[in-house]
Amino acid sequence: MKKSFILTLLTIITLGLFQPATALAEEPQKLPSGIERDQIGQKIQDYVKEHEKTTAGMATAVFDKDGTIYQGNFGYMNKEKGVKADDGSVFEWGSVTKLTVWLSVMQLWEQGKINLEEDIRTYLPEGFLKNLRYDKPITMLDLMNHQAGFEEGAHAAYLENKGQTIEEILSVSQPAQIFEPGTTTAYSNFGAGLASYIVERISGQRFSDYVHEHIFQPLDMNQTAILPGFADNNYVREKRKKAQSYDTEGNSLGSAYFDFGLYSVGQAASSPEDFQKFAQALLKQEKLFQRSETWKTLYTATSTFPGTDRLLNAHGFMVEEYGTVVLGHGGNSTGYSSYILLDLKNGIGLTVMTNQKGEDIYNVLMPELVFGAKKKTDKATFENFKPGYYRSARYFETGPLSFARTLFYTSYVPKSMDNPQLNQNYAVLSHEGGQEKITSTTGDTLKISDTEIYKDYAMYFLAVAGVVYAFINLFISGVAGLIRLLKKTPAKMPKALRIWNTLTSLTVLATGANFALLFLAMTSGNIGFVAPWRYTIFAGLGLILGGCLVYPLLIKAKKGLGKGSVFLTVMTSLSALAVVTNIFYWSLYQWWAL
Repeated sequence: MKKSFILTLLTIITLGLFQPATALAEEPQKLPSGIERDQIGQKIQDYVKEHEKTTAGMATAVFDKDGTIYQGNFGYMNKEKGVKADDGSVFEWGSVTKLTVWLSVMQLWEQGKINLEEDIRTYLPEGFLKNLRYDKPITMLDLMNHQAGFEEGAHAAYLENKGQTIEEILSVSQPAQIFEPGTTTAYSNFGAGLASYIVERISGQRFSDYVHEHIFQPLDMNQTAILPGFADNNYVREKRKKAQSYDTEGNSLGSAYFDFGLYSVGQAASSPEDFQKFAQALLKQEKLFQRSETWKTLYTATSTFPGTDRLLNAHGFMVEEYGTVVLGHGGNSTGYSSYILLDLKNGIGLTVMTNQKGEDIYNVLMPELVFGAKKKTDKATFENFKPGYYRSARYFETGPLSFARTLFYTSYVPKSMDNPQLNQNYAVLSHEGGQEKITSTTGDTLKISDTEIYKDYAMYFLAVAGVVYAFINLFISGVAGLIRLLKKTPAKMPKALRIWNTLTSLTVLATGANFALLFLAMTSGNIGFVAPWRYTIFAGLGLILGGCLVYPLLIKAKKGLGKGSVFLTVMTSLSALAVVTNIFYWSLYQWWAL
């Protein structure tokens, strides 16, 4: 009986010990957003259903360190042919490719082959960087933080690949350094490209070979390519040929294929499965480094919001604040958008891939289902904001694309709760060295003086006035010539001046037309706006107009001209001068800078 009592007691204790644990294990776990894990799939499906009219193709995965919580493919890779998105589809990474650069750098750092705080010129050929303005050295941390100070680089960012090496691309047409290193966050493809070149220099391998050997292969990523034309993976190349791209409304962009010259910063493409393998390794912190301390270093802050301890960048990993802090990187190519987001605190990750250009419904808004609502800018920041003209720190300051700095990169921002600079992303205001700036997760936006803006707009006005005058002049001269022909009356202006007047106005109109085509290319997202031939034309037209300006000063018959002829000559000369001044002011003649 005593033995029976003991057995009964042990049974009760055992049940008492293990039943609560079992019940606890069966309790649904919640994501940072508060949504239960087993409900996230339905939430995502409902979200896609809500936006299906504008959706093309989309693949997403929610996962933790142990595996996949939810994975889904939606829509079409080719709507016209009915090719659905599936596990074998191929999506472009865009700038998520840059994570391979920063991981490669950290691998070399772990091996003691690079000092992140050393002047990068230590690792480059002597005299390689030609447009540095500041004595303060650029470090690898500056490149990782996008704080090397470079303006937007047309050649590095938009050059189509024609077999050039990374070194060859970076050595030509380098962007100017317009900010002191470490002071301003201006996203830079050129800077990331420099880092990939340094990887080549230190490792002795072509960057693509290094990444395959040290990142893709260890993670068993067999459906991933990084070279232009996806030459390093037949599967990816063939799949990409069959896919189409779309805009944010779901309208076709055709294949939207572009061989990114500086492939190391934006060319990678893969299946959703490989993309998740990559992201999950980053979350699990496995396989890519030899020591756990390296992972810890990788995810520590290298840049913070001004005046705060809030994380802005961690060795190249960008930071977003939803209901929790997430690290990762987004990417956009000519027809694709993608995102990797990692919540290291809660051990949750998310990948998103779409075949839509500039897509944000899934890449920016849908993550709220997993991580909670995006952090908003605090009320005090709105109250302290100073209205005025603001310009993205990522802009063209010099060279033939400088005309875009005010047209496309600058806008007047009023003091309002609808302020787009403050309500789209969490932002902080600061004042350093006499410069007012807004810092958000996407970079810095700088307050520009009214004088500088008015000067640029005055130049735009002169150019437009010159072109409008040339059009009116040609029209009136044509009508007047036709009337004289019908009435058989002689012209009061000498024939040579009439020819000069027509030639000058035609050249002014041709310059305006060339600029209009350039403007359309930029606004339509056509990367051809950086084609050197456009600016060679500006140079040629500028030379012709220069000659036209000189001609009236040399002719002998100018003393006998009537008042009307003198007035016409002066006005036509002024229209030519207005256009020539713009060509020089915006450096539109510098075709060699592209």
